[in-house]
Amino acid sequence: MKFWFHTFGCRVNQYETQALRERMLADPSVESSPDWESADVCVVNSCTVTAEADKDALRLVRRISRRNPRARLVVTGCLADRDRRVLAEAAPDALVVGNGDKESIAALLGLGSGPAAGHVSGLAGRSRALVKVQDGCDGACSYCVVPGVRRVFSSKPLAELEAEVSGLVRAGHAEITLCGIRLGRYSSADRSGRVVDLAAALESLVRLPAPGEFRLRLSSLEIAELSDRLIEALAGSSGQVCPSFHLPLQSGSDAVLRRMNRPYDTAFFSGRLAALRRRLPGAAVFTDVMAGFPGETEAEFRESLAFVKAAGLRGLHVFRYSRRPGTSAAAMPGQVPADTALRRARLLRDLDADLRARFAAEAVGTVKRVVAVKDGVRARIRKGCQALSEDFLTVALDRDPGPGLHQARVTSAQGPTAYGHCERLKNTIKSVFP
Repeated sequence: MKFWFHTFGCRVNQYETQALRERMLADPSVESSPDWESADVCVVNSCTVTAEADKDALRLVRRISRRNPRARLVVTGCLADRDRRVLAEAAPDALVVGNGDKESIAALLGLGSGPAAGHVSGLAGRSRALVKVQDGCDGACSYCVVPGVRRVFSSKPLAELEAEVSGLVRAGHAEITLCGIRLGRYSSADRSGRVVDLAAALESLVRLPAPGEFRLRLSSLEIAELSDRLIEALAGSSGQVCPSFHLPLQSGSDAVLRRMNRPYDTAFFSGRLAALRRRLPGAAVFTDVMAGFPGETEAEFRESLAFVKAAGLRGLHVFRYSRRPGTSAAAMPGQVPADTALRRARLLRDLDADLRARFAAEAVGTVKRVVAVKDGVRARIRKGCQALSEDFLTVALDRDPGPGLHQARVTSAQGPTAYGHCERLKNTIKSVFP
């Protein structure tokens, strides 16, 4: 029986798909299919954060339903929680399973139990791996549907997290990214019952005995959860936790942030950035910025653009506002015309291109810690391979250095990509950062 998997959306979804894949492929009757056309079972893990995400998932579901009607189609993820009706219309015979029941999909399909649910052992041939450590959000952002589809808070117990990270390192993954819906809200307990927050978890993980060098990276983190204690844990990791951070801003206008119901203003955001940079001067910070939020005036947009320009960021993830039924923003007056939102998004993307080009150019002449990227993005480089530095800079290498962490000297840059050559690290990660 051939299975095919497809993921839309965030790192948490990517991790959950990999956990599903490992659980299902552990059954001896199951093998992986290279495409949905020849698959017996198609599993689509959906996203619903924007209207475009809905459209993308529905387009694929309809295509599979029409062109491979003999396949068992399973649709899970956030759209499955938010709008089962639209999925039923797109694919009446599909098995629709919400996020809370993802781990039961193997059993629903009559497969063996396989490895423990909610864990991964790694992906063959890849140097980087994801580990989901937290789920759930209780935020009240006026534009967001995520709390409605990821409503239950949970955190992976520290002992399980340590075992999973150790296993991934033994499997050859030199970089582990910790992800969650609200990563900064991680809260678990150690073996003695002591409460463990994200800072304590990082302190424990960097002390893990390992067969080789490895580093940790944090996925998206809310600025209010970048506490002084967490900053100290990051600074105390001697570089084993990557000094790159994705801290969503959404707008650089305080008036827009209030309408978004974001729990901070620009002064607070700037203050936390300054605190981070005092302890980690070389930290690379990236952010999310939204264009065209309801009521956003031209003056507010220009204020937001100016704030982002002055913040010393290394790159932006730009969104156009997506009107989501059921959110308070959907009913707000002053919905911004699509062409205006598109123009503003283009200006932000132009700024993003400038920031990333400057980031690469400033790296010329420096030595970075890199890991070769083994996930299909090599096509952009004619020879050699693509690598990722500790501060999330893309570095095109003159040769494939193999698995593990390496030192790369950056010799040139073009646009957002740096170019260089590398040699294998001969000592541990910690010895590189005194």
